[in-house]
Order: sequence, then structure tokens, then C-alpha cells
Amino acid sequence: MKAISNNLRRTVDAFYKRYEGLEDNIASKRPGRGEWSLKEIIGHLINSASNNQQRFVGLQTVTEMQFPPYQKHHLDWVGIEKFNDLKFADMFLLWKQYNILIAHVIANINAGKLDNYLAMDDGRKIPLKAIVADYLSHLKIHLNQFEETLQRVTK
Repeated sequence: MKAISNNLRRTVDAFYKRYEGLEDNIASKRPGRGEWSLKEIIGHLINSASNNQQRFVGLQTVTEMQFPPYQKHHLDWVGIEKFNDLKFADMFLLWKQYNILIAHVIANINAGKLDNYLAMDDGRKIPLKAIVADYLSHLKIHLNQFEETLQRVTK
């Protein structure tokens, strides 16, 4: 878990340094109809951080946990939260700070709890260790999406 925590921290720090001065008007642009702006991508990652922080902590207190089905509704969440109305600098700092907390939580996960699992509504049982590994992978996918979107909106 320490390797994942360190990788997360390095990834977040480098990404934040690279884009912390991004102008708000650029971060609000959508590259196409129905596509997320940079603010919405970061907003989605804040949602991911929030949901997963609860999983990482909660699964150390119980052997099995159910969680509201965010996967099916994440597009609704981004629309409801209206991230484009917020200042990019504020959102981006929140994302960075939230991930500092998550990296700390991951580094300190009780190894004896790594097989505790999240019970999905489709019957799957996903162990904590897989959720942690997936968190970093998911984050990196969306950071790549951010960079691709940035190229498209600044052409």
C-alpha cells in the first residue's frame, strides 16, 4: 500500500504543479457537446476521492460494506454539482488536498483488512486492496483525459 500511496502523492503533486495556474475560462470550456470541461473532470475526481475515502476507512471497520451505486450515476452527479460555476483554482486545490489525505489513509491501511470487501449491487465482492489499486488507475485515466481535453479546448 505504501507504493500506491507514494505513487499517488507524486502523481498529484506533479499534476498540480503543472496546471495550478490554468485560467478559469479555459477550464470551463467543453470540447464538444456532452463532453466534460476540465472543471468537470476535476469535479468527477473530487467525487471519486470522496467516495473512495469513505470506502478505504469504512472497510477497515467492517468485513463487508455496501455503498450507494455511484458508478451508475456519476454523470448525474457531475451535472447536479455544476462544477463549471466554481473557480478552477479552488476546485483544483481541493482535489490536491483531498488526495494528500487519501495517500495518507492508503499508506496506513491495516494490512489485515485488505481482504474486507465492498458488496456490489450486481453480486460482485471487491476487496479493499483492489479498490485501492483501482483508485490510482482511475485517477490516471482521468488525468490523461484532462490533458487531452486541454489540448482540444486550446486549439
